[in-house]
Amino acid sequence: MSSRVPIEDRQVVANGLRCHALEAGSGPPLVLLHGTAIDSATLTYGPSLPHLAAHHRVLALDWPGYGGSEHPRARATMDDTVELLAGFLDAMGLERVHLAGFSMGAAAGIAFALRFPERVATLTAIGAYGLDAGLPVPLLPYLAMRVPRLGRSVVWSLRRSRRLTRLVLTHVVFSDGRLVSEELVREVHAQLRAPEAERSFVAWLHGELRPFALGTSYAERLHDVRVPTLLLHGRNDRVIPWRKAKRASERIPGARLVSVPGCGHWVPREAPEVFRRELLAFTRSRSPDDA
Repeated sequence: MSSRVPIEDRQVVANGLRCHALEAGSGPPLVLLHGTAIDSATLTYGPSLPHLAAHHRVLALDWPGYGGSEHPRARATMDDTVELLAGFLDAMGLERVHLAGFSMGAAAGIAFALRFPERVATLTAIGAYGLDAGLPVPLLPYLAMRVPRLGRSVVWSLRRSRRLTRLVLTHVVFSDGRLVSEELVREVHAQLRAPEAERSFVAWLHGELRPFALGTSYAERLHDVRVPTLLLHGRNDRVIPWRKAKRASERIPGARLVSVPGCGHWVPREAPEVFRRELLAFTRSRSPDDA
């Protein structure tokens, strides 16, 4: 697929915040939502934009505080995130879209589909966060985020050491560490060192971390998701185990589950060809104009 598809930077105001998005292509609108921690629209979706733009008008949104978007004035809740996404679609003149989200972006997609089902043609949840009552997390990271000095030390260590960045990618985020290129390490480390990265990451952790679990859960509402849904999940995901996606697929009416063999959490970067193929096959099966 040609990499010469022009990719434009778009700046719009949504719910009072200046938001940045990457836009490319024409056709049925496809909105891409990245994750939290250290992420951005470019980091998760940049390599796939030319491929997806051959079939869709693609908009990859930077969440507030990430990439080129303004940092929110107060800590955002998931309800705020849903409202911002609705405001972004309004600003772009989009009534109904294909929606695809990775990790926290998938949780936002689920929340949006529950609130505004009439605006979602299809929902693709990749390595989805928020599928059950919580994820076990060690007590030390919880304390690290709750004790300010410890929290800053954790983030400082990640920002200072490219070697540590590589270790996290190799042993936590990816399943096959051999696929972690030096270029990817540079990309992630550059995002870590972005001015707003620490603030956004720590703010999210403060809002989500509990002593033994994470906060957002749609387990009791998954049966209310009434839009065509694809769950795309790495079979070897160490961050959000595959079994959680399997259980979720049994709760969402008509959901399709695709397991990516040998893949970890970051499917769009570890298995980009599978990500593109499965997403495009699913979006082509349903037009935004379909009832």
